[in-house]
Amino acid sequence: MPPKQRITREMILERSFTMFCREGMEAVNARSVAKALNCSTQPIFSYFSGMDDLKNALDQKARDTFEQFLHTVQGDSLLKDYCIAYIRFAIEQPRLFAHMFLRIGEGQGSFAMNAMLRDPVVDAECAKTGLNHEQAHALCVEMWVFAHGLAAIQASGQAEFDMERVEQMVAHAYEAGVLRAQKHAGDPQES
Repeated sequence: MPPKQRITREMILERSFTMFCREGMEAVNARSVAKALNCSTQPIFSYFSGMDDLKNALDQKARDTFEQFLHTVQGDSLLKDYCIAYIRFAIEQPRLFAHMFLRIGEGQGSFAMNAMLRDPVVDAECAKTGLNHEQAHALCVEMWVFAHGLAAIQASGQAEFDMERVEQMVAHAYEAGVLRAQKHAGDPQES
Protein backbone atom coordinates (compact mmCIF):
# COMPACT_ATOMS: atom_id res chain seq x y z
CA MET A 1 0.00 0.00 0.00
CA PRO A 2 1.54 3.36 -1.02
CA PRO A 3 2.17 5.88 1.75
CA LYS A 4 -0.54 8.44 2.29
CA GLN A 5 0.20 11.79 0.72
CA ARG A 6 0.81 14.48 3.31
CA ILE A 7 -1.26 17.55 2.54
CA THR A 8 0.69 20.74 3.23
CA ARG A 9 -0.44 24.29 3.81
CA GLU A 10 1.17 25.27 0.51
CA MET A 11 -0.73 22.53 -1.36
CA ILE A 12 -4.02 23.78 0.11
CA LEU A 13 -3.19 27.37 -0.73
CA GLU A 14 -2.08 26.58 -4.29
CA ARG A 15 -5.09 24.38 -5.10
CA SER A 16 -7.46 26.95 -3.55
CA PHE A 17 -5.78 29.73 -5.52
CA THR A 18 -6.18 27.78 -8.75
CA MET A 19 -9.89 27.37 -7.98
CA PHE A 20 -10.13 31.08 -7.10
CA CYS A 21 -8.52 32.08 -10.43
CA ARG A 22 -10.68 29.74 -12.52
CA GLU A 23 -14.05 29.92 -10.78
CA GLY A 24 -13.97 32.86 -8.38
CA MET A 25 -13.81 33.04 -4.60
CA GLU A 26 -17.37 31.70 -4.32
CA ALA A 27 -16.13 28.31 -5.51
CA VAL A 28 -13.62 28.05 -2.66
CA ASN A 29 -15.11 26.19 0.30
CA ALA A 30 -13.82 23.43 2.55
CA ARG A 31 -15.55 20.63 0.64
CA SER A 32 -14.47 21.80 -2.82
CA VAL A 33 -10.86 22.28 -1.72
CA ALA A 34 -10.82 18.88 0.02
CA LYS A 35 -12.30 17.24 -3.07
CA ALA A 36 -9.69 18.91 -5.31
CA LEU A 37 -6.94 17.62 -3.02
CA ASN A 38 -8.58 14.19 -2.66
CA CYS A 39 -8.57 14.42 1.12
CA SER A 40 -10.90 15.21 4.00
CA THR A 41 -11.48 18.74 5.27
CA GLN A 42 -9.31 18.01 8.32
CA PRO A 43 -5.99 19.15 6.76
CA ILE A 44 -7.56 22.46 5.74
CA PHE A 45 -8.64 23.22 9.27
CA SER A 46 -5.34 22.07 10.73
CA TYR A 47 -3.49 24.77 8.75
CA PHE A 48 -6.18 27.47 8.66
CA SER A 49 -8.34 28.56 11.60
CA GLY A 50 -11.34 28.59 9.29
CA MET A 51 -12.40 29.46 5.77
CA ASP A 52 -12.02 33.18 6.50
CA ASP A 53 -8.37 32.56 7.33
CA LEU A 54 -7.87 30.65 4.05
CA LYS A 55 -9.70 33.34 2.08
CA ASN A 56 -7.55 36.04 3.69
CA ALA A 57 -4.47 34.11 2.57
CA LEU A 58 -5.95 33.91 -0.93
CA ASP A 59 -6.63 37.66 -0.92
CA GLN A 60 -2.99 38.27 -0.01
CA LYS A 61 -1.82 35.91 -2.76
CA ALA A 62 -4.04 37.80 -5.24
CA ARG A 63 -2.52 41.14 -4.14
CA ASP A 64 0.98 39.67 -4.50
CA THR A 65 0.10 38.42 -7.99
CA PHE A 66 -1.22 41.86 -8.92
CA GLU A 67 1.95 43.56 -7.60
CA GLN A 68 3.99 41.28 -9.87
CA PHE A 69 1.92 42.42 -12.84
CA LEU A 70 2.68 46.05 -12.02
CA HIS A 71 6.36 45.43 -12.61
CA THR A 72 6.22 43.47 -15.86
CA VAL A 73 6.03 46.11 -18.59
CA GLN A 74 9.16 48.14 -19.24
CA GLY A 75 8.51 51.23 -21.33
CA ASP A 76 9.22 54.92 -21.36
CA SER A 77 6.64 55.86 -18.71
CA LEU A 78 6.02 54.26 -15.33
CA LEU A 79 2.41 55.47 -15.47
CA LYS A 80 1.79 53.88 -18.88
CA ASP A 81 3.54 50.71 -17.67
CA TYR A 82 1.22 50.50 -14.67
CA CYS A 83 -1.87 51.08 -16.81
CA ILE A 84 -0.84 48.39 -19.28
CA ALA A 85 -0.02 45.93 -16.51
CA TYR A 86 -3.36 46.64 -14.80
CA ILE A 87 -5.27 45.92 -18.01
CA ARG A 88 -3.15 42.82 -18.72
CA PHE A 89 -3.99 41.58 -15.23
CA ALA A 90 -7.70 41.97 -16.04
CA ILE A 91 -7.24 40.06 -19.30
CA GLU A 92 -5.15 37.23 -17.86
CA GLN A 93 -6.82 36.98 -14.44
CA PRO A 94 -10.43 38.15 -14.90
CA ARG A 95 -11.74 36.38 -11.76
CA LEU A 96 -9.00 37.87 -9.58
CA PHE A 97 -9.53 41.27 -11.17
CA ALA A 98 -13.27 41.16 -10.54
CA HIS A 99 -12.76 40.04 -6.96
CA MET A 100 -10.17 42.71 -6.24
CA PHE A 101 -11.44 45.70 -8.22
CA LEU A 102 -15.10 45.29 -9.15
CA ARG A 103 -16.79 44.54 -5.83
CA ILE A 104 -19.37 47.14 -4.91
CA GLY A 105 -18.71 49.09 -1.74
CA GLU A 106 -15.57 47.25 -0.72
CA GLY A 107 -13.01 49.96 -1.56
CA GLN A 108 -10.72 47.42 -3.23
CA GLY A 109 -10.10 49.61 -6.28
CA SER A 110 -8.13 52.06 -4.18
CA PHE A 111 -5.37 49.45 -3.87
CA ALA A 112 -4.63 49.69 -7.60
CA MET A 113 -5.29 53.40 -7.82
CA ASN A 114 -2.89 54.06 -4.95
CA ALA A 115 -0.18 52.17 -6.82
CA MET A 116 -0.60 54.51 -9.79
CA LEU A 117 -0.76 57.64 -7.65
CA ARG A 118 2.30 56.97 -5.50
CA ASP A 119 4.80 59.82 -5.39
CA PRO A 120 7.42 57.97 -7.45
CA VAL A 121 4.94 57.62 -10.32
CA VAL A 122 3.81 61.24 -10.09
CA ASP A 123 7.42 62.44 -9.73
CA ALA A 124 8.47 60.39 -12.76
CA GLU A 125 5.70 62.01 -14.81
CA CYS A 126 6.82 65.48 -13.64
CA ALA A 127 10.35 64.74 -14.83
CA LYS A 128 9.24 63.17 -18.12
CA THR A 129 6.57 65.68 -19.13
CA GLY A 130 7.56 68.94 -17.43
CA LEU A 131 4.23 69.07 -15.61
CA ASN A 132 4.10 70.27 -12.02
CA HIS A 133 3.13 67.84 -9.25
CA GLU A 134 -0.55 68.80 -9.29
CA GLN A 135 -0.83 68.45 -13.08
CA ALA A 136 1.05 65.14 -13.10
CA HIS A 137 -1.19 63.85 -10.31
CA ALA A 138 -4.27 64.86 -12.33
CA LEU A 139 -2.82 63.03 -15.35
CA CYS A 140 -2.33 59.93 -13.20
CA VAL A 141 -5.95 60.09 -12.03
CA GLU A 142 -7.19 60.42 -15.64
CA MET A 143 -5.07 57.48 -16.73
CA TRP A 144 -6.27 55.39 -13.77
CA VAL A 145 -9.89 56.05 -14.78
CA PHE A 146 -9.14 55.13 -18.39
CA ALA A 147 -7.21 51.99 -17.44
CA HIS A 148 -9.85 50.86 -14.96
CA GLY A 149 -12.61 51.27 -17.52
CA LEU A 150 -10.74 49.35 -20.19
CA ALA A 151 -9.72 46.66 -17.70
CA ALA A 152 -13.31 46.24 -16.48
CA ILE A 153 -14.55 45.92 -20.07
CA GLN A 154 -11.91 43.29 -20.79
CA ALA A 155 -12.44 41.31 -17.56
CA SER A 156 -16.20 41.20 -18.04
CA GLY A 157 -15.83 39.90 -21.60
CA GLN A 158 -17.54 42.93 -23.15
CA ALA A 159 -14.56 43.40 -25.48
CA GLU A 160 -11.47 41.47 -26.36
CA PHE A 161 -8.57 43.65 -27.42
CA ASP A 162 -5.17 42.06 -27.86
CA MET A 163 -2.27 43.51 -25.90
CA GLU A 164 -0.91 45.37 -28.92
CA ARG A 165 -4.22 47.24 -29.26
CA VAL A 166 -4.37 47.85 -25.49
CA GLU A 167 -0.89 49.34 -25.57
CA GLN A 168 -1.89 51.60 -28.47
CA MET A 169 -5.02 52.81 -26.68
CA VAL A 170 -3.09 53.50 -23.48
CA ALA A 171 -0.39 55.35 -25.43
CA HIS A 172 -2.99 57.51 -27.22
CA ALA A 173 -4.84 58.32 -23.99
CA TYR A 174 -1.55 59.14 -22.28
CA GLU A 175 -0.33 61.40 -25.11
CA ALA A 176 -3.67 63.21 -25.24
CA GLY A 177 -3.65 63.68 -21.47
CA VAL A 178 -0.11 65.05 -21.46
CA LEU A 179 -0.85 67.44 -24.34
CA ARG A 180 -4.02 68.67 -22.64
CA ALA A 181 -2.19 69.21 -19.34
CA GLN A 182 0.70 71.00 -21.04
CA LYS A 183 -1.69 73.21 -23.01
CA HIS A 184 -3.54 74.19 -19.84
CA ALA A 185 -0.24 74.77 -18.04
CA GLY A 186 0.69 77.37 -20.66
CA ASP A 187 -2.77 78.95 -20.80
CA PRO A 188 -2.81 82.16 -18.70
CA GLN A 189 -6.56 81.77 -18.14
CA GLU A 190 -5.93 78.41 -16.46
CA SER A 191 -3.37 79.80 -13.99
